[in-house]
Amino acid sequence: MGLKANFSNSDLKNYHKKIEQDIFNKAIRGYKYLGEAFVTHAKNNVGFMDQTGNLRSSIGYVLFVNGQVREEAYTLHKKGHEGLKEGPKIAKEIASTLRSNNIVLVFTAGMNYALYVESKGFNVLTATEHETKLHALSMFRNFMRDPKM
Repeated sequence: MGLKANFSNSDLKNYHKKIEQDIFNKAIRGYKYLGEAFVTHAKNNVGFMDQTGNLRSSIGYVLFVNGQVREEAYTLHKKGHEGLKEGPKIAKEIASTLRSNNIVLVFTAGMNYALYVESKGFNVLTATEHETKLHALSMFRNFMRDPKM
């Protein structure tokens, strides 16, 4: 008396595809969460006076999935319309060099003088970068402990 499977190889293949898609969707949610945490931290911890609003408006993220924009987060600060355009523009330029990756999260402070402001000792993104790395590590560890997240 032998055992007979009540499923086919096709059923197994479909089940594996479903698991892969679930993990992919969880990764997208995780990256979106990181993006939101990044923006919140960056905008709440700026160390500079933003006279025009452009620099703060250019702080944000774009989440790309399979080369397409899935999520974009930039908000207008004061009258910083230029920053609102420059942040996503820079993110898209960076992501275009990473097309082989399925998920790409790009953080920006899109104004060309952001590095100059940082070099003067004011926080633009440096502290936020460190904080985001800690969030990412914590999320990964929690996911490995509980894949149902």
